[in-house]
Amino acid sequence: MFDNAKWIWNSDSKGTDCYTEFITSCEFQEHDAVCLRLSADSNYAVYVNGRFVNSGQYGDYPFYKVYDELDLSSFIKTGINHIAFIVWYYGVSSFNYYVGTPGLLFEIERNGDVVRSSNEFILSRNSKRYISGKNEMITAQLGLNFHVNLRKSNKWMTGESKTGFGVSQIVDDMPKELVPRPIEKLCVNPRVDTKIVQRGTFTYREGENHFGAKMQYANLTSYKYWEIGQDTLVSPTGEDIYFIVDLQKETSGYLDFELEVPDDCCMEVGWGEHLEDGRCRTSIGTRNFSVTVELQKGLNAYMNPFRRLGCRYLQFFIHTKEVKIHYAGLRPTTYPVKRKVFQSGNLLRDKIYEVSQDTLLHCMHEHYEDCPWREQSLYTMDTRNQMLCGYYAFSEYEFAKATLKLIAKSVRDDGALPICFPTRERLSIPSFTLAYVIQLREYYEYTKDKETVEECFGTVKKIVESFLARIDKKGLLPNFDEEQKFWNFYEWQEGLEGYTYKGQAYDLCLNTLFSFVMDHFMKLCDVVGICKEEYFTAKQQLNRRIVENFYNEKIGLFRTCIGHDVDYSVLGNAWAYLCGAGESVNSQEMIKIMRANGSVEPHANVIPATLSMNAYRYDALLKADREQYGKFILEEIDETYLYMLRNGATTFWETIKGEADFAHAGSLCHGWSAMPIYYYEILSEYLNSK
Repeated sequence: MFDNAKWIWNSDSKGTDCYTEFITSCEFQEHDAVCLRLSADSNYAVYVNGRFVNSGQYGDYPFYKVYDELDLSSFIKTGINHIAFIVWYYGVSSFNYYVGTPGLLFEIERNGDVVRSSNEFILSRNSKRYISGKNEMITAQLGLNFHVNLRKSNKWMTGESKTGFGVSQIVDDMPKELVPRPIEKLCVNPRVDTKIVQRGTFTYREGENHFGAKMQYANLTSYKYWEIGQDTLVSPTGEDIYFIVDLQKETSGYLDFELEVPDDCCMEVGWGEHLEDGRCRTSIGTRNFSVTVELQKGLNAYMNPFRRLGCRYLQFFIHTKEVKIHYAGLRPTTYPVKRKVFQSGNLLRDKIYEVSQDTLLHCMHEHYEDCPWREQSLYTMDTRNQMLCGYYAFSEYEFAKATLKLIAKSVRDDGALPICFPTRERLSIPSFTLAYVIQLREYYEYTKDKETVEECFGTVKKIVESFLARIDKKGLLPNFDEEQKFWNFYEWQEGLEGYTYKGQAYDLCLNTLFSFVMDHFMKLCDVVGICKEEYFTAKQQLNRRIVENFYNEKIGLFRTCIGHDVDYSVLGNAWAYLCGAGESVNSQEMIKIMRANGSVEPHANVIPATLSMNAYRYDALLKADREQYGKFILEEIDETYLYMLRNGATTFWETIKGEADFAHAGSLCHGWSAMPIYYYEILSEYLNSK
C-alpha cells in the first residue's frame, strides 16, 4: 500500500489555515473499477471531473495516520478524467485537532493496478477560491472558520485552466505506515427541506470585531408582507437584505446554497440552534458562529465540504438589494447506522427514545462528539453515555471500538488523558480520565472483545497506577494541581465544576469515583489474566479512608469536600454508594437525597445531579432496590424529557436550562442527554407497569 506514493505539498502554501489544490489526470474506460486511497493533514475534499466525491479526514495523530479508500467508479467516464483535491491544513491546535505537518498522500488504482501516485510531479497551487491565513476560530474547541470567494473559477477541476499550478514538493518526516479508516465514511445526504421564517433588511453598527458580532447586534427591519415561499427578495428601502431559514429540526451537515444576485457582493452566514434573540445567536463571548462568502454576479451554487455546522437555523446577511433564493440550507452528514425501532406501547416513551436516537446521531461523526453546534469534541465522560445508548439504539460496536483505541493513544507519561481527542492540549480532567476505565469495561461486557481490551489495557493500567501513586499520607487522593493544567471538574454545578473552590483540598467525587473505577479495572484484570489482589486491598483501604474523612454520621451523608466549606452533593453520595463506601454506614439518608435529587428535610444545601450525571444517581438507586426505584426512574425521565419536548426540542439539551445556561451558550443537542435509551432498555419490565 502506497509503495510509490510520497507525501506532497505546495511551496507557495505556507503558514496555518492554508488551502492547497492538487490536480491530476488519468485515462479510464467507463466500466473500469477505480479506487482512490488517500490521507491528508488536516482535511480533504475530492472531485472527479468537477463532481464532488467525498471529504473528511479521520481525526488522527501525526504518529498514527489513517487513510481512506474511495470508490471512484461511478464518477469516471471513458477518456481523460480529472481528479482534483483540495486540502485544508489547520496548523492551529483545537480540541479536535492534533497539530501535524501539512501534506497529501494518495494513489489511484484501476482494475487492481496502481496508475497514479502522489509525487513531486503532481500539479498544485495555493487555493484561489478558499481564503488562507485568516486563522479565525469559531470556538477554541471546534477550531477554524472558513472563508470562500466564489468569484474565483473552479474550472481547474475539469482541466480547463492550470493557471498558477506548478510541481509539488516532497514532505519529509511523514509516516510511512498508515492504517485504514477504522469506521465507515459519513453519508452526505440530500438537502434538508427548509422554510424561510424571517426576512428583511439590515445595517451593521460600527465597532464589532467579527461578523458573528456584527450580525448579533445588527439593526434589523423585518417585512412580513414578503410572503412565505417567495423566492425573490427585493429591498423596499435600499438597505441590504437578510433572511433566516428553519431546517425544521436540529441538523448537522455542510452548508449548501444556490443564490442569484444582480452584482458581485459579499455575504455573511450565521448559524444557531434557536431564535431567542430574534436571530441566530452568532456571538457569545469569543465564539464566532459566522462565515463569509464573496458572491459573484449571477448564480452562486456552493457546498462547503470541510466544516460541519450543527444548528436548526441559518441566517444569510447579503450586501445586495435583490436576491433570488433557489436553495439555502444544509446537506446533512450522518454516520451510517441501523436504527432500532422502539415500541414500548407508550407514545411518550417511544418519542423520547426516537429523539434520543437523533441526539446520538448528531453527536457521532468521525468520533463521538459532545455537541454538534459549539464543540464537536470527544470527551470520555460524555462518550461513556453515548456508547451505552448506542449499543441498544444501533447495535453498533465498531464505532465504540475505534473511539476506545483513539483515546488510548493519547495517554500521557503521567497517566492522565488530555481533555479531548485527538489534541495536544495539555489540559486534563482527572474524573474524565477515570471514566475511560469504565468505558472499556462496559465495552467488553457488551462485545466480549478481548482483543481490544488487551490492546487498551496498558492505558487503563497506567491510569490506575498513576492515581494509586497519588494517594497521600491521609490515605486519600488530593485534588490535582490547577497550575499543572488539571481541571477538577465533575459536573456543571457550583462546587463541582472546578471553578468555585481551588487550592489544596480533597474531593469526595474524585475519591469515590476512583474507588468505583477500581471495581471496573479489576474486572478488566480478570479478562486479561492479571492478578488483582493488590488492587482489591488498595480499594478497601481507600473506602475506609473515605468513610473516616467524608462521612458525617450525625446526618448520614458524605460531605463533598475537605478543605473548603462545601456541603453535600447527590453525585458524590451516589458514587460513595456505588463504590461500596456506603455499605459500612447507614445509607438511608443517602438514598433519600438521591431519590429527591437534592435537598429534602432535614438536609439543606445538597447539590443536585444534572442530566449528564443522573446515570450514576439512577444506578445507585437501582443498586439499593431495583424493584422499588425502577418505575420511579422511568417516570422521572418521562417528566424531565417531556419538558424539553414541550419546549420545542428536536434533540435533547446539555442541561435542563437549555440555551440560557452557560451565559447563553447552552447546547440544545448534547450526546450525554440520550440516556433514556439505556434506562428504557434495562428497565423494560417496568415500561408498561401501572
